[in-house]
Amino acid sequence: MTDYPQAPLPPLVVGSDPVRTERATRPSFVLTLVAAALVPVFAATVAALIASSSGFAMGFVSALPLLLVSWFTLFTVAQVASVRGARSRPGTVLTLDTAGLHSSIEQGDVFLPWPAIERLSVRRRGKFRILTFHLAPGVTAQSPGIHSTLPTKSFATLSKLGFQLGEVAIDCPLETVIAASTALTGGRLR
Repeated sequence: MTDYPQAPLPPLVVGSDPVRTERATRPSFVLTLVAAALVPVFAATVAALIASSSGFAMGFVSALPLLLVSWFTLFTVAQVASVRGARSRPGTVLTLDTAGLHSSIEQGDVFLPWPAIERLSVRRRGKFRILTFHLAPGVTAQSPGIHSTLPTKSFATLSKLGFQLGEVAIDCPLETVIAASTALTGGRLR
């Protein structure tokens, strides 16, 4: 038999999908906006009802917890809008090549060589799936081959929970990412 030289596998570049991300985060954003609008109205109604029977001071005191909740809902709206905006930007989310996994996330850049990744798993969250690249036990930011600009706390979370990739935010099917991971590791990761 004649052995033909095999060309190296091309890298898989996974981009973000801003339209799908915006669509998936719309319900939580609308819910927080509605809550931020209704809580102050409810606080004013409670204050007026209690003030009419017990005096202005009691009306104000009774509405105070609801006014604190109102500030919390405003903070939640700002947080959800910030996360939604950050995740809705077009760009490269992940690159898989023969060396390993490259990604730029909000906290920084990370490169994980294939030997640092122990296994893959897929789980459901609602109607969407999440692919997790689980790191081998004992992998730290100082482990050989790992390059990271993540803060120490963020890398510790990455080591504990794994690198997670949600199918709602990417522009290719999750099966393609799984197949590329399997092919690039010679079948070790399935």
